[in-house]
Amino acid sequence: MRRLAGYTLIELLVALAVVGLLSLMLLTGLSRGNRTWIRMDHAATRVEGVEAAQALLRARLQHAWPATLYNMQPPGPDFDGEATRLIFLAPPAARDGPGALRRFRLELEPSGDLVLASVSDVALTPRGPETRDVLLRGVQAISLNYFGAIEPDPTPHWRERWSQRPRMPSLVRVRLRFGAGDRRLWPDLIVHPLADMDTECVLVPATGGCKAR
Repeated sequence: MRRLAGYTLIELLVALAVVGLLSLMLLTGLSRGNRTWIRMDHAATRVEGVEAAQALLRARLQHAWPATLYNMQPPGPDFDGEATRLIFLAPPAARDGPGALRRFRLELEPSGDLVLASVSDVALTPRGPETRDVLLRGVQAISLNYFGAIEPDPTPHWRERWSQRPRMPSLVRVRLRFGAGDRRLWPDLIVHPLADMDTECVLVPATGGCKAR
């Protein structure tokens, strides 16, 4: 009986050791799995942030409205594109409901915030109530380019400036660069403005502008 009891005790100790080892392996696996899920969640957050910023920019740029400016020669759309800043007219976002055209300004602030600000185009002063959306933070550099032909060169090219032109650019490209160690990726955002001509402008010769504007 003592021998049987001894064997039983040894077997019990072995069983406890095996259970302990299995528990340790299980906890290690759970810990690794949790870290994997955390990494995946962070990666998804990075992707979602970039995708949301691109979706918002695409929606506004696609609907950029080429309101005609007759105070420049030749007359052309109210669109001022530079290498690091873009000002254009577009309808308000759907979340804001219907309303007058808004003057949007896309630029990178010194803090690293990529900002899309806007003000109603019928505001009494250029400093009327402004809506300011921070699309992304921690951006190191922005590069804006515009594709189209400019006389006397009939061949379309990518250009760093599109201002006081007789027509809208065919394409607008937005490139961003993040700082070292930032794992976010920004694929080139290339948008085709859908409207090329201000079909709602009825010229008033006496004022040189559009009727009711």
